[in-house]
Amino acid sequence: MKTKFIIPIALTALSFGAHAQQAETCETPTNEPVLDLNSITKCTVEKDDKKNTKKVSFEVSTRKRVKRKRNMATNAVSSGYQQTVSEVKKKTNFITDLSLKEDSKNGIISFHEVDQIPLFDKCEDTPFLNQEQCFRKQMSHHIQVHFNYPKKAYKKGVQGRVMVNFVINKEGNAVINNTLYPYQGELLKAEVERIIGKLPKFIPGKHLGKPMNVQYTQQIKFKIPGVKRTNIRPKKVSEIDKDKYYTFEELKNVPQFEECAKNGDSSSDCFIGELQKHVQDNFAYPIDAINADIEGIVNISFIISNKGRIVNIRTKGPDNARILEVAAEQLIKKLPKFKPATKDDIPVHTKYQFPISFKLN
Repeated sequence: MKTKFIIPIALTALSFGAHAQQAETCETPTNEPVLDLNSITKCTVEKDDKKNTKKVSFEVSTRKRVKRKRNMATNAVSSGYQQTVSEVKKKTNFITDLSLKEDSKNGIISFHEVDQIPLFDKCEDTPFLNQEQCFRKQMSHHIQVHFNYPKKAYKKGVQGRVMVNFVINKEGNAVINNTLYPYQGELLKAEVERIIGKLPKFIPGKHLGKPMNVQYTQQIKFKIPGVKRTNIRPKKVSEIDKDKYYTFEELKNVPQFEECAKNGDSSSDCFIGELQKHVQDNFAYPIDAINADIEGIVNISFIISNKGRIVNIRTKGPDNARILEVAAEQLIKKLPKFKPATKDDIPVHTKYQFPISFKLN
């Protein structure tokens, strides 16, 4: 459900693996908060001794959605009454619901699956069936009160949708996990994170009678009425002839992510490290694929042009699994502009490929 409201500038409120011979593996840290309900369970960097190069692969898995029915819901208000819920309204969300063990130290559960959602103080005495409505109303009000369109972004016509994923922890504090934002929308991202940072202390959510960390996602759309959006990603470069590119094995200075370029590191190790971060931050297992039990390996290849742009994206996955190919392709389209590879000090087109393994637990 999307809650819409208008300020002088319209605002709408709302919330990855890969597979690549010595092999180095890494796992998602267990002492860090869950960044998303999809997670990289394993990434592997393999070295080809014959070519003295490395390739990366990721394995990403997610839990299947588990539909739970609650016939009895207890409303903890002063009258202490109980309400019988005969039907639970089907809810959809951009993230995958997560099943948790009671003793999970870093357990995070979806807002849509927790027994008792977190509450604003003003919603404490609201009847159980109206609590979610009250929560969303208070969230919308909070955004309206604190929203300020960044002046620089407004003047430049920077617009788009920002999606922030945060956890309301057992103490009732909102802690941001990650934020997705549009092309050249860093100022919009900062504004949304500022708004979330001003949320009041909540009455913590509960699951199976115990306080629980609850994940919630809020979407805010920045729109300037009558003004054309300026932060549009440049159109992709025309496809490049397959005989006009180099592979990583043929180059000493491979394409560089911004962070690698800042450090003057043109090695494949730096490229792989930044690619891993990109996948971790931007991948989402398609909900429809989860519901249809679709999994498998998708092989991806693309070319980084001599201008640093992504072209010639190719994907090949299992039969009847086009949805996974689309998800992989969208992931690659989100890659930033690169500092191109060079050959004899001349910028050149470079091809890279790796597999993503989609797994359902």
